[in-house]
Amino acid sequence: MFALAIKSLRNRRFTTILTIVSIALSVTLLLGVERIRKEAKTSFANTISGTDLIVGARSGPVQLLLYAVFRIGNATSNISWKSYQEIARNPQVQWTIPISLGDSHKGYRVMGTNTDYFDFLRYAGRRRLELADGRFFEGVFDAVLGAEVARTLNYHIGEPIVIAHGAGEVSFIKHGDKPFEVVGILHKTGTPVD
Repeated sequence: MFALAIKSLRNRRFTTILTIVSIALSVTLLLGVERIRKEAKTSFANTISGTDLIVGARSGPVQLLLYAVFRIGNATSNISWKSYQEIARNPQVQWTIPISLGDSHKGYRVMGTNTDYFDFLRYAGRRRLELADGRFFEGVFDAVLGAEVARTLNYHIGEPIVIAHGAGEVSFIKHGDKPFEVVGILHKTGTPVD
C-alpha cells in the first residue's frame, strides 16, 4: 500500500509539489501573523504599566488611549485645569499625571507636563524613566528629551529648541520668542517616550 502511494505521488509530481509549497507557505504565514500579534501585545503592555484610568476631554476611548499613551492621532480639546485639580484631590485617586499635547518640534510631538510624569509613569513591568544625561526639568522653559529624539536631532544638554503649533514637520506658527533649553535626555525605553 505504501509503494502504491509513492507511485501515485510520482505520477502527480507537479500537484504534489504545489500542495507541499502551499502548506509550507500557509504554515509560515500563520506563524508570522501569530508572532506579530504576540509582539504587538507585548509592546502595548510594555508601553505603560500600573495605570488604571486615563481621563481626558470628551472623545472616543480608543482615540484617547492612542493619543495620550502612543501619541497617535490628533489632539482633542483639553479638560480645564480646575477639572484636573478636582480629579487630583479625589481621595480615591493615588496619583495623577497631567499632559497637554498639540505642539511639535521638527515633526516630533511635544508634551507639556509636570514632574509627576517622572515620579509616577511606569513602563515594561513597573520600570521608572531614568536620565541618560542631565536632570529633570525644574523651570517652565526646561525640556527633557526622549532618547530617540535626542539621537536623531543630535541634541545635547544646554541646546535651545523652539516648538511650534501643530504636529507636522512644517510649522508656520513657531514660538521663537520663548525657546526651551534641553536640560535632560532620557534613557532609551523602546516606547513612545523615546
